[in-house]
Amino acid sequence: MRKLIVAIGMVLALASPAWAEWRQARTDHFILVIDDTEDGARDFAIRLERFDAALRRLYKVGSDGEKLRPITIYAFGNDLFNATCRCPGELAYYKPLAGGSFILTQFVPSVDRKAKIGGWSTQALLLHEYTHHFTFSNFPIAYPMWFQEGFAEFNANSSFEADGSIVIGYPANYRAEGLQNGGDSLSMKRLLAPDRFGYPDGDTLYGRSWLLTHYLMLNPARSGQLATYLSEMNKGVPSLEAGQKAFGDLKKLDAELDAYRRRSLFAPLRVPSGGPINVTVTTMSRGAGAMLPTYALMLDGVEKDHRLGTAMTAEGIAKRYPDDAVVQAELAEIEYMAQRYDRADAVADRTLAIDPKNISALVRKGQIAVTRANIAKSKDAEVWSAARAWYLKANRIDPNQVMPLYLYYSSFVAAKDKPTVSAVNALRRAMVLAPESADIVLALGRQMLIDGDAPFARKLFEPIAFAPHGMREKNVPLAVIKLIDAGKIDEAKALLNDDKKIDHGDQ
Repeated sequence: MRKLIVAIGMVLALASPAWAEWRQARTDHFILVIDDTEDGARDFAIRLERFDAALRRLYKVGSDGEKLRPITIYAFGNDLFNATCRCPGELAYYKPLAGGSFILTQFVPSVDRKAKIGGWSTQALLLHEYTHHFTFSNFPIAYPMWFQEGFAEFNANSSFEADGSIVIGYPANYRAEGLQNGGDSLSMKRLLAPDRFGYPDGDTLYGRSWLLTHYLMLNPARSGQLATYLSEMNKGVPSLEAGQKAFGDLKKLDAELDAYRRRSLFAPLRVPSGGPINVTVTTMSRGAGAMLPTYALMLDGVEKDHRLGTAMTAEGIAKRYPDDAVVQAELAEIEYMAQRYDRADAVADRTLAIDPKNISALVRKGQIAVTRANIAKSKDAEVWSAARAWYLKANRIDPNQVMPLYLYYSSFVAAKDKPTVSAVNALRRAMVLAPESADIVLALGRQMLIDGDAPFARKLFEPIAFAPHGMREKNVPLAVIKLIDAGKIDEAKALLNDDKKIDHGDQ
């Protein structure tokens, strides 16, 4: 992937320019946060919705459920992106979270205006990352690394036509270097089973993965083989063996891919335009714009040792905008993450005084109450009931917010109480709304195991357990599945209860 040099330090980049006018464009499936004109933000959001509609039509996915939980896209300029991401060489990434999945992406319109179809652009990077979200949200099964990246590259190379249609599956020309410098030497065995035969470098991996995906998806002679391969993998068949069963002679496939790279590729797919697109563009308040870089930094992830400094920065910004509920709610969240619970509690109260229906502030009140009860090791039912009341209040305001549902259930786990039927139902609903969240999936799998539904629990664990790139050091879901298969249900429960990777929502 093309490398960009970090131009300025984090401190300077996090100082939001006074002239920046941040826009928020809302559609059925997206919340776009961008420093652009109103027309620019609207056009960007429309392109995102057109792409989503094309994917849904092409892969036969409905849209009603997704309208309830749009994904947030943070489109940042080069300097702010690098200061937020702190990941030299990366240009966009996707983060699936229970609290709200988001994509952080570079926004460099001067590059995109000059880009040719199949060439490198920030648009292609964003479409790549959104394909990940689309895949994990709508088809929550196990995917090997090569297909995850190859499928994302396949969809990312698209063109937006004047008649409203989208053409998907153009050559990823910016992967040519990776294909030429080692692509032919990356065998199917190594691509399918890198854990056994060695992980290739990124450019080679992405290039060969895109080529294989393109070939399997568009070649009539190999129709259905990709579906067979993924089906076998999700039965627990190792990737290499699944590939041999689905694709046949792997050396023959290697030779076909080498030949395919050197000749004309199969034609891309044209997807007709979808229905009307509704977009609402608002200009974010001056306070929200000022807080955005700091909030995005904390949302991206700050090490515990550095959270205090970030909280102090946020506190200084929030003092300038005491009547802005968005600013105060974000400060409360940052203070909570920095473990300054008394300050977080006071700021949440201040937020609710401005906006009594602020979901974020209500959630924070619940988290603080649960954390305090945990610290005190409280056994008082009234204390826990009062903590849960914040989540119930938030749920009554908006039944389709994920965190009140998830945290309501998690509060019973934190209290070491048996979750009520309504708490388990809340967790089930949270998974419907956020199937891409591993934390929610693991929590529901654990609960199903406790409730005696081992087959359903096993099914929930499969996508995480059988993905060869996930949890390489300690694949707890795979260990749990093996215990379930061996009939050792109590041992499986104990492993889940003891494992620190299982998020109970109280941190």
